[in-house]
Amino acid sequence: MWFLYVVLASFWATVYYFGNQIANITPNVFMIYRGAIPALLLLPFLPFVSYIQVWQFYAFCVLQGGVIAFVDYRNFKAMRAWGAEAVSALHPLSIGAVFILWILVKPQILLGYMNDWGRFCLIIIALCGIIYAVVSLKKSTRSKQILQYLQPYFIGVAFIDVINKQCMSYVDADLLPYASYFYIMITGAVIAIINFFVYVKNNNKINLLFDKSNLKYSLIIIFLIFFMVSKNYAIFEVSNPSFVTATLYLYIVWIMIAGQIMRMCGKDGGYLTINRGKVFILLACTVLLVLLDS
Repeated sequence: MWFLYVVLASFWATVYYFGNQIANITPNVFMIYRGAIPALLLLPFLPFVSYIQVWQFYAFCVLQGGVIAFVDYRNFKAMRAWGAEAVSALHPLSIGAVFILWILVKPQILLGYMNDWGRFCLIIIALCGIIYAVVSLKKSTRSKQILQYLQPYFIGVAFIDVINKQCMSYVDADLLPYASYFYIMITGAVIAIINFFVYVKNNNKINLLFDKSNLKYSLIIIFLIFFMVSKNYAIFEVSNPSFVTATLYLYIVWIMIAGQIMRMCGKDGGYLTINRGKVFILLACTVLLVLLDS
């Protein structure tokens, strides 16, 4: 069932990606919106939700907000230095970081893998296949300098998905909607506060946050909420969060479909040259991963 939520999450990620591309909001303003808008949109529903009766859940949500703020800042800084294509080409390497960190957090999982070496080897093959397919799809110069700079990013992404899994583990299925609500609202508030202080520290103009051209497109953040809800449900059900990290790269398939539609309409989508063979590897490894976790 988790795979269906991942497919839905990858679709919302694609819509969010295209919306953000059209909006073209500057990164420093966007990062504040990225946290503030989900928090503000969800806040009015607070009197109508059931609270999670575990304090550790809220503590991990606050921690998650800080980690996300750091990871996004690191990612945007790298993109400004080396370009989005070169940096994003290395993002799939975070799949391995999530897989390893989850085993360190839950070492009993490794014992289960050791009792079924065949399944363990197939999981590694599937994850490596997805990494290979995505990395090779994004042709760019992958310098050692970029890789070294992004090492904290990979560790941060690993913590994000592991903390996400840990947060959702504190609730039963009937409280999952409320857990997702608080998770999105709390992390959003923390992200907004941290990025606002960074924004002010860098002497940026406050009035830009209320500029009509920025506010007009800010509602694309709604698709981010849809994405996070879908991902939370997937993370809740999956045995290893790295499986969700890996299969979320199905957004490439949605981009390819969008590119074909744009081409049919006589427009250049920018993603029309995606190698279908690599997409087949991505899909095949994704299916294998789902079957291994079912």
